[in-house]
Amino acid sequence: GVGKGVAEFIGQYIGHGSAEAYRTLTETIPEPLLDLLRIPGLGTKKIKAIYDTLGISSIPDLAAACEDGRLDQMPGFGTKTQQNILKGIERLDHFAGQFRYDVALTAAAPLLEILQQHPATQRVSVAGSLRRAKEIVKDIDIVISCTDPTAVSAAFVDAPDVVDVIGQGDRKTSVQLASGLQVDLRLVDDEHFATILHHFTGSKDHNVQLRTRALARGFRLNEYGLFPADGEDPIVCASEEGLFEVMELDYIAPEMREGLGEIDAAHDHCLPRLIQQRDLRGVLHVHTTDSDGTADLSQMVAAAADRGYEYIGISDHSQSAGYVYGMKAEDIQRQHEQIDALADEKIHVFKGIECDILEEGQLDYDDDVLGLFDFVICAVHKPLNMDEATMTRRIIKAMEHPATTILAHPTGRRLLERSGYPVDVDAILEAAAELGVVIELNAQPRRLDLDWRSLRKARDLGALVSIGANAHSVTDLDHLPRVLGIARKAWLEAPQVLNTWEATACQELFRRRTT
Repeated sequence: GVGKGVAEFIGQYIGHGSAEAYRTLTETIPEPLLDLLRIPGLGTKKIKAIYDTLGISSIPDLAAACEDGRLDQMPGFGTKTQQNILKGIERLDHFAGQFRYDVALTAAAPLLEILQQHPATQRVSVAGSLRRAKEIVKDIDIVISCTDPTAVSAAFVDAPDVVDVIGQGDRKTSVQLASGLQVDLRLVDDEHFATILHHFTGSKDHNVQLRTRALARGFRLNEYGLFPADGEDPIVCASEEGLFEVMELDYIAPEMREGLGEIDAAHDHCLPRLIQQRDLRGVLHVHTTDSDGTADLSQMVAAAADRGYEYIGISDHSQSAGYVYGMKAEDIQRQHEQIDALADEKIHVFKGIECDILEEGQLDYDDDVLGLFDFVICAVHKPLNMDEATMTRRIIKAMEHPATTILAHPTGRRLLERSGYPVDVDAILEAAAELGVVIELNAQPRRLDLDWRSLRKARDLGALVSIGANAHSVTDLDHLPRVLGIARKAWLEAPQVLNTWEATACQELFRRRTT
């Protein structure tokens, strides 16, 4: 796909760090105009029409034009379109200053690498909501112990992605990245590293509860460390484990520190043995070029095998999803023949489908076709504009079908884009537990659906959880280990997650569901 023009562009970019075509575009297109692309549902054609006709090149000017009627005479910009534009702008304002978990993880990685490699560094860790695996974060906190704070701070502000230094000192340095994320670096003595890391990991509720416990045991605990109630000399804890030991508690993993019962569980020695990456055996919810994936069946299977998985569950889209090349009966037969031909001792390939839940709760194929699959993932894709009671009935009806194995992305949310559709999540979880339907934690970074708070309810009800990669490319398979923080945040243990089961155990579960 690299022709003469593209090759010339690449050559200029490699040689000069830019290209003539790019410079020409940046000179003719106002930079704020690109911000309009962030408005949901507003494509390049409409943006060009607005700019060419009205000269509007910024979000505030577009909002004003919608409100004062300047768009009324333009074709394709009726009342409903303008209302949708204003709603999109409102959502952008609402989500301003918030970042997805995966975006923050990616931004933190090179900064941590720089700090880890610095000769003055002793210990370094990400802290805050990112360490607790919150799905949305507002900033990044890093705690470091070092022998030369001035040198470490200087190296930190020189990181390639830093665009602004908000403040710089030997105890705290704050910068802003190109993405808009603020990163706060706390520089401490090594003997205080554990207590300060704990404090800046949070959450606020967890810290308040632990401080109350400390006072009851004759200590003071704050951001400066752990002290005797009647003294000023800190009690040195070499690690967070040591801090919890002084508090007469089992170690509490960062993901659990939300003030939601973890301290009582640690006191009673009944914390869950949280799932870990080494527990994962298989990857489920995988798409190929037979629907909207970018890699073919053999490539996805080989990539899963390369990552050490024992099995993979192929689940392309069903026939009603024509917009993503949903599979007709003949497509299914062809794919199953290809799977049979791929038989490999290194990895087992399960035949699955991501089956649309239709408007009245029916599944997208008749029972004869559904019977061809090892497992069936059911999901709502459209319509989404139902009231809560109707949507809940629709989903539960689909779950009641004996072919349904897994309910995918149960609320339909997209982080920082749209809220989930109205649905009674508790009723869905109760039905799942009763029917034996597996609830998905969708690992796509834009989804992370079901939310960890509801996943914990699913766990308490005894419902089984599947971590669905929702992989549409080879690299998407790597969503699985990255989403483990969310699973751990829901207090999930390995046996409660389908992906940790052996292939034969999965096979038996699939068989029980269909019979």
